[in-house]
Amino acid sequence: MNLNFAFTLVIFLLSESVYAQENAPWKRHTIDNTSLGSDGSKLADVNGDGRMDLIVGWEEGGVSRLYINPKEPREFWEYIEVPSPDVEDAFAVDLDGDGFMDLVTLSEGKHQRITIHWAPADWVSYYHSEQWVSQDIPVTVGRTRWMFGRPYDMDGKNGIDLVVGSKNPNGTLGWLEAPENPRNMETWKYHEITPAGWIMSIELLDMDRDGLEDILISDRYGELRGVRWIKNPGHGKDLRGLWGNHFIGVQDGEPMFLTLADIPEWTSDGVPGIVVPDLVKGWEIFYREEGRWVNESMAYPAFSGTRGKSVAVADMNQNGSWDLVASYEGALDKSGVLSVDGFLEKTPSYTDISGNAGVKYDFIVLIDIDGDGDLDVLTCEETGEDGSKEGLGVIWYENPLK
Repeated sequence: MNLNFAFTLVIFLLSESVYAQENAPWKRHTIDNTSLGSDGSKLADVNGDGRMDLIVGWEEGGVSRLYINPKEPREFWEYIEVPSPDVEDAFAVDLDGDGFMDLVTLSEGKHQRITIHWAPADWVSYYHSEQWVSQDIPVTVGRTRWMFGRPYDMDGKNGIDLVVGSKNPNGTLGWLEAPENPRNMETWKYHEITPAGWIMSIELLDMDRDGLEDILISDRYGELRGVRWIKNPGHGKDLRGLWGNHFIGVQDGEPMFLTLADIPEWTSDGVPGIVVPDLVKGWEIFYREEGRWVNESMAYPAFSGTRGKSVAVADMNQNGSWDLVASYEGALDKSGVLSVDGFLEKTPSYTDISGNAGVKYDFIVLIDIDGDGDLDVLTCEETGEDGSKEGLGVIWYENPLK
């Protein structure tokens, strides 16, 4: 397949509005809508039962919740709740090595801190919120507006460290070095990797095939905005200084949540493709060809929200073609979640997954949440039609394929 031709055709078809659109939205299931401003979701199997549990920060509600996946996902999801004012991101990781996953929350607004919520080290207490202990990492308090994080053992000692990013003022991407005793909060150290304007995504992968995990980011604002990767200099003291920066693209745009697309045609040198929404312009697509990055663009459809937020790539209808699933904000009376079916083919089509309900959708996760053999769409929606933060909450859309 000639990819350049295929993308040229895609852009033409989009501009002429001749795509077929499936009209019936997928069935929506609500996991929780009882707090305010559900803002992103991450997965982890915290209890080892083989089912992915869910961590969500509720920004205006000032809490984060760890939802325990029931055997039947349409039933009530019990949750553990921890305090987290102005929370922007939350995820689970066992930081003290006791076998029980803790929670990490990152806060912007006035709170501006990263907090570790220590889990009790027994299963009876684990499910009781009042048994958890919340402690701020002092070096992060009041430093900047923290936005996104990933757990990763950066230096090969003292267990898991934290790779974290923020937005201006004092925007930064760096790592929090775990001390010998992770519960000694005063001894966590922060090392800046690169200045930043507004970190949207952080992915850890070997970009130059040298055996070391580099950091791929989308940085939304500022002089260094764009999709770029930062080269891991190797173990040793250099890890604690600034790393080398390499731009991939979208330096004149506003890149949002990116996704890695492990499409065989795009991975000739072992590096996956990248798809990222450029906020109001459309999707930007990057893949490797003969040792260099190639860039293609796709416009948003007329029936979608006006501001692209998140994107994922998979074969949703199991027909052997790659589909692109996307979420939007600015989706009042528009589709907030949709897919471009067969987006690399000559005649792709659209599926309106969400219908017109919802205004501001966030990060999307593709997961077979009901165990029926096809991928469903998990996301959060945080804004009501009246502009309040009483949105649809934590929701998933059931793939009608099976």
